[in-house]
Amino acid sequence: MKTLWRFAILTTMLAGAILAIGVQARAQDLSSLTQNLPPGQPILLGTTGACFNAFPGGPCTQQSTLVQLDPQTGALIREIGPVGYTVNGLAWDCTFGNCKSGTLYATTAIGDTHFHGLITIDPLTGAGTPVDASVVNFGLALDPGSSGSPIHSVTVSSFGHLVGWYDEFGAGVTDTFVRIDKNTGIATEFPNTGINTSQNGLSFSDLNALWNIDSPKFVGSGLIQTAYLLNPLNGTVLFSRQLSPPTNAALGDFNPIDNKYYGLNFDTSLPSSPTYIVVINLRKGTVTTLGQTIDNLHTLAFMKDHP
Repeated sequence: MKTLWRFAILTTMLAGAILAIGVQARAQDLSSLTQNLPPGQPILLGTTGACFNAFPGGPCTQQSTLVQLDPQTGALIREIGPVGYTVNGLAWDCTFGNCKSGTLYATTAIGDTHFHGLITIDPLTGAGTPVDASVVNFGLALDPGSSGSPIHSVTVSSFGHLVGWYDEFGAGVTDTFVRIDKNTGIATEFPNTGINTSQNGLSFSDLNALWNIDSPKFVGSGLIQTAYLLNPLNGTVLFSRQLSPPTNAALGDFNPIDNKYYGLNFDTSLPSSPTYIVVINLRKGTVTTLGQTIDNLHTLAFMKDHP
């Protein structure tokens, strides 16, 4: 009996040592992404390649590539590698500060020719993998005449809650908020949030404040842009702030250093268009253009609190 007990203890210790070595190796690998960054700057990742299907719900004509960008200028640092899927939302999960084993999540477009749902992406190679290949369309039933749920612009809180958004276009119907199970890829919908957004960005800022950055809209004779503070449980609006000057800032993320939102300004009608990184200071309501980045960039995500 004592021999068996000692064997169990040794096995547990060995497993713990192997796990610790794996986490340490992972941290060392991820730290390689900081080699070309100024001290104290966060890692900024993105994906190129939107769907650009010939008709809504049709097959995508592009697949995505994971890239690393300079957070100070928006310039390309390196092309990491092909994802193998068409990405329309990107988010880094650093639950409870456990960043040494953090996960890069992404959503794929309806027209993705391989898989439509939740995937993870290896930040060192760019390779994408479905969380569960059997859970297509985020586990949601297809509405009549629909090709699937256009979930995009995902984000993860520091508590590990993965949420997303999709636009609704029917008369009198407002947008839908979703919570997504990271282990299964299954989404729970919360329709009728009360707002209609488009080419928007959803992201948690510090203190887990959930913001939805809308695109500019014509109201009356003027152009306005609104940022909405949302209830993270159901996506309803708690507060709104006007932004100036109105500028598209889609599919972005909050910089963990300065807590400013970084989004993308691009022409959705073109398969390859000049793209600019836009920075929003929500405390002041100001919008500035950081600079031009690589063409066809479609998503952004900061690796918060990386090793």
